[in-house]
Amino acid sequence: MSVPLTRPEPPRLSEAGDALRQIEQSGWFSNYGPVNSRFEAALLDRMFGGQGGCLTVCNATVGLMLAIRHAVGWPAASSGERGRRRYALMPSFTFAAAAQAALWCGLTPLFCDADPTDWAACAAAEAALLARHGADIAVVVPYATFGYDIDLGRYAAMTRRHGVPVVVDAAASLGTIQADGRGFGAGFPGSVVFSMHATKSFAVGEGGLIYSADRSVLAELRTMANFGFGAPREATTIGLNGKLSEVAALLGERRLADYDRVMDHRAELVGQYRAALTELAFQPAGPRRQAHQFASALLPPELGGAREAVRAGLQAEGVGSGAYFSPHVAEQAFFAANSLAGPLPVTAALAGRVISLPLFDSMTRDDVRLVVGALARQLDAAGRERRRPEALPHLRRARRGLRERVV
Repeated sequence: MSVPLTRPEPPRLSEAGDALRQIEQSGWFSNYGPVNSRFEAALLDRMFGGQGGCLTVCNATVGLMLAIRHAVGWPAASSGERGRRRYALMPSFTFAAAAQAALWCGLTPLFCDADPTDWAACAAAEAALLARHGADIAVVVPYATFGYDIDLGRYAAMTRRHGVPVVVDAAASLGTIQADGRGFGAGFPGSVVFSMHATKSFAVGEGGLIYSADRSVLAELRTMANFGFGAPREATTIGLNGKLSEVAALLGERRLADYDRVMDHRAELVGQYRAALTELAFQPAGPRRQAHQFASALLPPELGGAREAVRAGLQAEGVGSGAYFSPHVAEQAFFAANSLAGPLPVTAALAGRVISLPLFDSMTRDDVRLVVGALARQLDAAGRERRRPEALPHLRRARRGLRERVV
């Protein structure tokens, strides 16, 4: 394939021989070792202006499990409430990890609709579900969609107003800069969970990060991530093994050293996509920097039904693509059977049109031009197919179905 959707490029261990030998000589490979401690401190300083605290974890899904479990307390419900359904309110236009984490914590995912502008959780939809389910909602888990700078002030106010804790799924957002010039999440009193998976812009292979402005929250999460050992070799709370290895922390240090260049390069390529693909709809460009995992956009409404044909055509031309997030979470069979959802018309419309285009560290402007040219040809072919007389009845049905989903 000439241009894959992604090409994982974490820092090269082969170039870290001396540092790896130091880890071997120390005999400290995990358990919040010296490399991990340096990495956490550097992240806090570089990304969050030194405010609050950072805790590395083995991956972001475990980070969400820890943060949700901490937010709702232990046990999640008193004996008098046993058997009562308690919900984790979250958008359905997201990855499955947040819903899985909620289920592992004994909660039922409650899906809300998305906002048509920034594709994150719709404030009105959240408010309607909070009004309807009240105290049955144990936690709210918003998603910073594709690294977007969502309004965390609104969620801090939600906690004050409703008394419900908030855990932010910021999987793709490490490196996003808020409108106030600080790293995304800086100053937020709840937990903000980031991914450092190989496909993310901040790639170490496998890993995650939890940030909070409240250092006491991080101290409790650190205990939980170490088997709940609040005393020497003695569990004092619920826990699991969520620690990051020293080798992964070393990769994180090396990624952090070069991350501004990585972010600037990815932003330049996404800007090139935006300028060339004016017929596609992108998230609004923020005033500051957005971390980009892929270049995600919406096909024109009339071509949403042709997305798989467009993707197949791209594949035939050697260009990878994705459809994040389609099917959206509430459409997936397991979650359809084990969750609850409010009306999701905008989510359905987004999932029906979204296409994810290639983006990776070594990608060039020429690669973007190749992708843009291939996509233009496939969209043109899909448009010609749409205009064929025999296709019109099918298209009318598709349009009618779309209108019914978004009304």
